[in-house]
Amino acid sequence: MKCHFAKAIHSAFFLLNLMVGTTHADDSVAVTGTLESLPCVAMCGACCGSYQLQDTSGELRLNIGKSAVNLSPLSDKGTLHRITGSFYETTGQCGINQCILFGVETVDEAPTAGAVYDEQAGELVIPSATLGATGEKFAVTLSPPFNIKSITQIGKNRFALQGESCTVASGAQCDTGLSCLSYYGIAGPSGPEFRTCEISCAAPGSQCPSGQACVTVADGPGQVCQVQP
Repeated sequence: MKCHFAKAIHSAFFLLNLMVGTTHADDSVAVTGTLESLPCVAMCGACCGSYQLQDTSGELRLNIGKSAVNLSPLSDKGTLHRITGSFYETTGQCGINQCILFGVETVDEAPTAGAVYDEQAGELVIPSATLGATGEKFAVTLSPPFNIKSITQIGKNRFALQGESCTVASGAQCDTGLSCLSYYGIAGPSGPEFRTCEISCAAPGSQCPSGQACVTVADGPGQVCQVQP
């Protein structure tokens, strides 16, 4: 039974990859920063794109070439955007010399949590899957032998704010810059599992937004940013 179940899990993850796309997480990067238009002088060997992305540290500048979205309304306004994309190799202005540009894939889309397999319940929880040709997104829970146990449509722009629930039952995704963290309350693993949208500050060098500080919530999501009085 376990062997068949393991094969079913593998098949479910394979189908999930087909539903959400074939881009691997390690091929794509996410950067938060400002966009500005980039005048490009047509010089042989010059490597430049139409726009430039500067991250919040002010140290990283990326020349943007191709883009899956229209960047013109977003540039030259100094507004922070969360941008994901991939680097690709191309040639200079006159077809000589190799250079690396950044291709934008998404702008200001909330990060999506990956699928989670609950061994105790024997269920596979998929926080967000695109079904059919409509592009609509659904939160799906699969139970052995991976029949659909529940499916909830995720409404457009239905993003949970900091501290709000991001359980599959809520049908909400975390807003830009937030991560869906799972944890147990004061009852420990014997109690219910909670999932809320937070800004984790556990990683070395991570910083909280202005007006917030890193605190440790022992019976909550751990080290997260919270508003200070």
